[in-house]
Amino acid sequence: MERNDLVYVCSPLSAPTREEIAENMRKARSYAELVSAYFQCRAIAPHCFLPEYLDDNIPKEREIALAFGLSVLRISKALVVCGERISSGMKGEIRLARELGIPVYALVSYAGSTGLLRVQGKEERDEVQICKSCLSE
Repeated sequence: MERNDLVYVCSPLSAPTREEIAENMRKARSYAELVSAYFQCRAIAPHCFLPEYLDDNIPKEREIALAFGLSVLRISKALVVCGERISSGMKGEIRLARELGIPVYALVSYAGSTGLLRVQGKEERDEVQICKSCLSE
């Protein structure tokens, strides 16, 4: 990833309550700010703002929001997976990035440091965690 590259931030949005969805939107915005600042790129997380305009519970609006996100992903230089679980929407984003040859990374923090690990291989069946054995430097 090079300075000022467009980077797609992938993190969970769906949640049981509106409050939890709003919290996931805040987290997505925070992830995008962190990735932008730390890696000197232009990170975007469409799901940090689209739910303010398009209702995920209305199928046509959800379809439009997903299509918008995937359009942004198509022009991105990398995808960064953030958070502690992989939702079904994230799986689709990761799958498309791999099909398009866009590098997929996981944002990790350890002992006060933040970094990216390149995700190799296939997705794990368990969508709750990113399997550490699938990550390499």
